[in-house]
Parts: sequence; structure tokens; C-alpha cells
Amino acid sequence: MTTPDIAADAGSEKKDRFANRNLIWATILELRNSDRRINRRALAELTGLKPGIVDDHVERWIEKDQLRRAGMGELEVIEQFPASRPVSVTGLRSGLVKLEIGSDLLELTPTEARDVARWFAGFLHELAQTDSANKAVVLCHELAKELKEARREIKALRVHAGVDDAQTKQMALLE
Repeated sequence: MTTPDIAADAGSEKKDRFANRNLIWATILELRNSDRRINRRALAELTGLKPGIVDDHVERWIEKDQLRRAGMGELEVIEQFPASRPVSVTGLRSGLVKLEIGSDLLELTPTEARDVARWFAGFLHELAQTDSANKAVVLCHELAKELKEARREIKALRVHAGVDDAQTKQMALLE
């Protein structure tokens, strides 16, 4: 007699797990769409679920490359796009431009082609800015690390040379 109850409990637990998963994922998407921070605490508070349950689902999504850690306990949704299709652009002497993406073919007038080019130039500019900002952040961290190491070496040299505070102040005046 207890076996059916156990089976019913297992089925109920599985339904709860799927309901929890859907609730947590919907909450993640809502936070992302409203430009709010996604973290364990916010998910637990908004869903009313225990942090352990939230963590289990979050870890699964990280393993499946649907989420990634963004630092400081924050999470970020990884956008999933379909596979890239072949792209071909052909400019005709008449001024028409044939844009073929996969099996879709667009014939663009010169004006339409310029409009599309302006859009893509904007996307390209945004991508270039993002890339240069990322490189600047990496360089900043590297320089900060080098500065910290240099300060540590200077401090060690001062201790080793027996320089006191008065001498340090005098040396600062010379610089």
C-alpha cells in the first residue's frame, strides 16, 4: 500500500521541480528584461523558494551554458541563437543589391542597401566600442597589478635599507 504513495510523491516532486525550474527561469528573464541584477538572493526572494533549490537550478543552467557568472555573485543570461547561415551579397551594375541569407533572397534598391549599411555600421561601431572598452579594462587590471607589485617591492627595499619616515618624506620632496 505504501508503494503507490511513494510513486505519487515522486511524481509530485518531479512536477514541483519542473514548476520551480519554470518559475526561476521566468524570474531570471524578467530581471534581465527590466535591466535588474540577477543574483541568488533576488531569485530566492522573488520566487519564495529556498536558496538551495535556486542554486541547484542555477548550477544546471551554468553547466548547460544558459547562464554564466558575471562576478560578485551576479548572473548573466547567455543568448542562444540559431546556427549561422551562409551569407552572400552581390552588387549588380543596375545598382540593385542581392542579399542572400541561407535560402532567403532579398533584392535591395540602392536606397535600401544604404539604409541597411547604415544599420550595420551602427552595430559595427557598437561592437568596436565594446571591444575597446573590454581591452581597456584588461589593461587597467594589468597595470593595477603591476603597480601593486611595484609598491610592494619599494616597501621591501625601504625596510631592507632601513629608511625611516623622515627620510621617506625627504625623498618625496626630491621627486
